Amino acid sequence: MRIAIVSDTHGNWQVAAEAIRETIRKEGSIDCLMFLGDYAGDGRQLEKALQIPAYIVRGNCDGFCDETEEQVIELGEWRFLICHGHRYQVKQTLQHIYYRGLELQVDFVLYGHTHQAVYEEGDVTLINPGAVSDMNLRFDTASWGILTLSEKKSENFFRKYEKKACQNL
Repeated sequence: MRIAIVSDTHGNWQVAAEAIRETIRKEGSIDCLMFLGDYAGDGRQLEKALQIPAYIVRGNCDGFCDETEEQVIELGEWRFLICHGHRYQVKQTLQHIYYRGLELQVDFVLYGHTHQAVYEEGDVTLINPGAVSDMNLRFDTASWGILTLSEKKSENFFRKYEKKACQNL
C-alpha cells in the first residue's frame, strides 16, 4: 500500500499533481491521497486529477468548507489520524498531537501547518510532509511524501517513508 501525503498547497495543486504523476510514472501506482489542509479544494482537485481515492481535512486557511478538521482512517490493519495540526499548536510543540494520537490508538499522525517536513517514530509515528505552497516553491523547499506499508502489520518487516521534492512549473 502506497499513500501520497500532501499538505499546504495554498493553490499550487498542479505542482503537487505533476510531482505525484512523475513518481507514479517512475515508481508505480499510489493507492490513495491524504491531504492535510490549507486549500482543501486543492485536495479535491488532486483527487480528480490523479484519479485515486482521497482523504481530506481542512486547515486554518480553509474557512468554511465541507471537510472535517480531523479524521481517523483505517487502511488494512493501520490506523491514521489526519489533521492540519493548527488546533494542536504544532508550531510550538508536537506533544499535544502525539498524545492525541495515543488517545485515539493510531499508528500514524499525519499533519501539516508548519510547512516543515517531519518524520518521528515512536509509539505513534508523526509525519508532516512539508508544504507545496508558493513560498516553499520560491525557496526550493516544497515537498510531499509517500508512505509505503503492507496491508497487515504482521507482514510489515519494512516500513518506508520518503520525502519528495516539488519543482515550480
